Amino acid sequence: MKRDYSEKRDFIRMTVNTPAKVQVEQQGIVTQGICNDLSGSGMLLTVDEDIPLENELLVTLMPKSSTEHMLQARCSVARSLKSADNKYVLGLEIIEILDDKDDAIDS
Repeated sequence: MKRDYSEKRDFIRMTVNTPAKVQVEQQGIVTQGICNDLSGSGMLLTVDEDIPLENELLVTLMPKSSTEHMLQARCSVARSLKSADNKYVLGLEIIEILDDKDDAIDS
């Protein structure tokens, strides 16, 4: 497939800046963050604490209104960078999108 635009990814990134609930399965940590952008295969997430590479997370994008559906995904940390404001920007690979019937994350 030939592309005439500068974006060379398989999926275009969408800026969302949406609140997210983050559960680090291996460490039993639950924290809040902001999903900065989202694509078909990953997301960029800003959180307050460093989460080591390759950790698996359950991420729930929180709805801004009651009419929106939330997105739940199992992700793996592909990269982690400390930002100037002492937060961490995580590059996440989406392993699996969870259906509403999946009860992996409790509200």
